[in-house]
Amino acid sequence: MINSVLLEALNEVFKSLGFRKKSANWYRVSGDLYCIVGVQESRWDESCYVNVGFTPAVNVKAGWLPESKCLVRFRADAIASISREDLDLLSGEAAKASGEDDLRVGLLEKIANPTARAVDSVENMQDLKSLLRTSVSDQVFMHREIRAELLEEG
Repeated sequence: MINSVLLEALNEVFKSLGFRKKSANWYRVSGDLYCIVGVQESRWDESCYVNVGFTPAVNVKAGWLPESKCLVRFRADAIASISREDLDLLSGEAAKASGEDDLRVGLLEKIANPTARAVDSVENMQDLKSLLRTSVSDQVFMHREIRAELLEEG
């Protein structure tokens, strides 16, 4: 149940921001950057993860690139405005403990909206650098091709 309710919540938020949906992913090109937000099911239990990826728009062929191919990737866990307790909503236990309506409201307020706020205004490398410095923890994968540019001061 968690996955279907999460997909509905993310779809509501990201569609309104101009993201297109493909399977369990929402993606768009905004300015010079491609952004993707996707849901990944856990292999071990009924929980899931929300993954975020960015890459220069010139790297995207035919308008689509999976998150795993993006040059910058992180999970919603790394977004500072999402607490450890908020992330508990992504567990299978949360789905069992609350009704579908309460779960949906919680996922909208504590996962979907904060993720959208974090990524919505990122349109270029400077915006991405700012996001990574101010709103995302150190748990970020940066491909070596782009790492120096993102880590340089200024």
